[in-house]
Amino acid sequence: MISESVSRRRVLLAVAAAPLAVACTTEPPAPPPPDPLSALASRARADAKLAQSLTTVPAAAEIAKARETHATLLQAEVDRERPPLSSTAPPAPTSPPTPPDPLAALRTALDESVREASAAVASLPSYRAGLVGSVAAGCASLREVLG
Repeated sequence: MISESVSRRRVLLAVAAAPLAVACTTEPPAPPPPDPLSALASRARADAKLAQSLTTVPAAAEIAKARETHATLLQAEVDRERPPLSSTAPPAPTSPPTPPDPLAALRTALDESVREASAAVASLPSYRAGLVGSVAAGCASLREVLG
């Protein structure tokens, strides 16, 4: 009689432990791909830094302010979609060396921002595409301000 109860206990223990063993041996899911809006937010921060360096261009301060706003809005959407694991802010981009012609570099950066944002719109859900489309249009208008 005792050997039967021990045998039942072992069977019940084995049955109960089986899912645990499977759970411990399965591979964790792959991390999601980077959010495409993260790159756009980084570019916006870099554009703002570049515009801030143009102290002799009257519109540069407004361009820097607009691109900082773009960065903030894009980062807020990234954080909403994939909440950060910690409460730290994203790392600030390091300042690239000042180009020989900062005004031409800002024009080029804004053109590139328009291209990147416009290319991303087609692959985004509509609620995100509206934000990115607005950023692309804003960059195009900022580029026109520079002439």
